[in-house]
Amino acid sequence: MTNPLTTCDRNAFRHSKPGRLLLAAALSFALTGLVSGSASAQDATYSADDVTRHFKQLKTRSLKPVGTSRALCIGTRDECNPDAAKAEGGQVAVTSEGDGNAQALVADPETKAIGEGFNLLVSFEYASARLSPSARVNLQEFAKGIDDPALASATFVIEGHTDGIGSAPYNQRLSEDRAAAVTEFLVSLGVGRDRLKTVGYGKTRPKVADINDPSNRRVESKLVLE
Repeated sequence: MTNPLTTCDRNAFRHSKPGRLLLAAALSFALTGLVSGSASAQDATYSADDVTRHFKQLKTRSLKPVGTSRALCIGTRDECNPDAAKAEGGQVAVTSEGDGNAQALVADPETKAIGEGFNLLVSFEYASARLSPSARVNLQEFAKGIDDPALASATFVIEGHTDGIGSAPYNQRLSEDRAAAVTEFLVSLGVGRDRLKTVGYGKTRPKVADINDPSNRRVESKLVLE
C-alpha cells in the first residue's frame, strides 16, 4: 500500500507547477458554483411567454363582440359591477354576458387601461424606488413578452401602488417614483417610451381589503384599450 503524503510532500506538491494548476482549477470550480447559485437565486418569477399570453388574450377579448356590442365597460369597478365584493379591490372583470363564456372588461375612465393587470412582481429597497436585482430579472422577461409581434402596437400603463402605512402624500409620491423607475428600466431595455404610460395611485387602490397588507405594495401593468 502506498504511504500517504507527508506534510513536507504536500507542501512541495502545492508549490509545484502541477499542484498550482490543480489548486487553481479547484478554486475556479468553487467560484463557478457560487456564481451559478447566485444566478439561480435571481431567476425570473414569470416568463416572457406568460406576459405575452396574458396580454394577447386581453387584446383578443377587448376586440371580440359579445351579443350586439363589445363586452366593455368604461368606469370604476363599482360602476361596472356594483355587486362585486369589496374585498376584491381595484378594478375587476364584470359579470358574464352573452353566452356566459365571455366576460365584459372594465376599462379605467382616465387611462383607458383594461382592468386585468399583470403584477410585475418587482421589489424595492425599503422606502425607496431603487429596483432590486430580482425586480430587474422579472422586468427583462416582461420586456421580452411585450415585444411579441402580436403586441407590437399595444401600449401599457405602469401603475404604482403602496400599502396604507404612511401619509397619503408620501405614499402618492412613492408610488409615482416606483412606477417611474420601472418605466425607465423598461425603456433602457429597448421598450419604446411611447408605449408606456406611468401613473401612481398611492394607497387609494388596494389589492386586498386590509390596506396595510404588504401585497398592496406592487407595480402592475395594464393593456390600454385600443
